[in-house]
Amino acid sequence: MSGQDTFKLLLPFDRDDPEFVLSFECGRLWSVLSQTDTDYEAEVHVANAEMMRLAEATERSVRSEELGDGWLCVEFSERAEGDAR
Repeated sequence: MSGQDTFKLLLPFDRDDPEFVLSFECGRLWSVLSQTDTDYEAEVHVANAEMMRLAEATERSVRSEELGDGWLCVEFSERAEGDAR
């Protein structure tokens, strides 16, 4: 990434607790993945990489690419036709 191509919060939280930030990020992913069947791409913190098991919980495949500076681009496939929610 170049000097200006960095990630930051558009609306910073009112606390600096890293666990809160990671939980919020995971909750956002769960909300989208559990309510839609379409594919979805998101940038997530590397520290949340293990939580990409959300793909398994929503019957999708997942792949990720490191973006640098502690970020991943994660691509979740669409849900296979006929999969139950």
